[in-house]
Parts: sequence; structure tokens; C-alpha cells
Amino acid sequence: MNTQKNQFAAPVIVLSAICLVVSIALAFTNRVTSSIIEANNEATAAAARTQLLSAADSFTKVEDVTPETGATSEDGKATVQDAYAADNGAGYVMTVKTSSFGGALTMMVGLDSEGAITGVTVTEHADTPGVGTKDMEPDYLAQYQGMSELSSAANIKKEAAPFVYISGASVSGQAIHSGVAAALSQYAAMGGAQ
Repeated sequence: MNTQKNQFAAPVIVLSAICLVVSIALAFTNRVTSSIIEANNEATAAAARTQLLSAADSFTKVEDVTPETGATSEDGKATVQDAYAADNGAGYVMTVKTSSFGGALTMMVGLDSEGAITGVTVTEHADTPGVGTKDMEPDYLAQYQGMSELSSAANIKKEAAPFVYISGASVSGQAIHSGVAAALSQYAAMGGAQ
């Protein structure tokens, strides 16, 4: 009987020790790589801001725009997460999180000093490749450039011509549209470019 307990206890102790060592190794790896990953993410975001608002010389984060205080789209699906102001007054670039077909979609919207959109880009998504991602292609997103208001922020299908939405990908298109609407609302709430 005692031999059976020892045969059972030995593998449990070995497996527990292996789990402990692996957990410590993972914690150490996470500690070492988390700052590198964060720096890479910030560099990618900074490059996207520069691309969306090329007239800006540098950016400063607007401290009072957070996920809790950021403007929300009319349909409630998109919220501004942060805003960066161009130090030379050229405008803003805002990060917006919205609800799409595959889940959360993160995008950035550039606005010039007059409130016109300078560019839109999707930075993270889980939508269906080849279907929902058609709404994320540069040619489609270019439709927003120059717009300073949407005629139908709550429904992409009612947006005024010459705006075109993609059939079969309307959930993704509406998510992006809602994100643009939230960014325009945030711009208005901040009183335009300072």
C-alpha cells in the first residue's frame, strides 16, 4: 500500500516542480520582453500618426482624452481611446476602438486644423480576411479624406454620395464609419485644433 502511494506521489512532485520552473521562466521572459514590446508598439503608433497627419512636426498626447472620457459614436459602438495633438497646430490623430464583425477593431483617424479628415487606418482587427478586410484597404479608406462631417454617422448605408460602402462587409464598414464619427465628435468636443 505504501509503495502505491510513493509511485503516485513521485510523478505529482516532479510535475509540480516542472510547472513551477516553467512558470518562473515565463514570468522572467515576460518581464524582459514587455518593455521591448511596448516600445515597438509605441514606435508603430508614432509612425502611423506621422503618416496620417504628415503636416505635423511632432505629437503630444492630450491627457484628458482617455477610454473613459473619449467621445462615443452615435450608435455607441466606437469610443475614442486617446488623442495626440500636433505640436505645430496641424491637427490631431485619434485612436478609436470600435465593435466589428470579428470583435474589437482599433483604428486611427487624422484630422487637420480645420477638422477635415487627413487619413484613416485600421491598426488591429479580427475580421474575416478577404471580406471584412475590404473595408480596411487604403482605396476604400481614402473616401473619408477631406470629410469634416458625416451625413449619416449611425448608418453607413445612408451616407451621402459619392461615398460607397461594400456590400457583404457592411458590419466592418459600419464599425469603421462609427469610429470616424467618434473621432469627429471628439474633435468638436475639444473645440478644434488649438
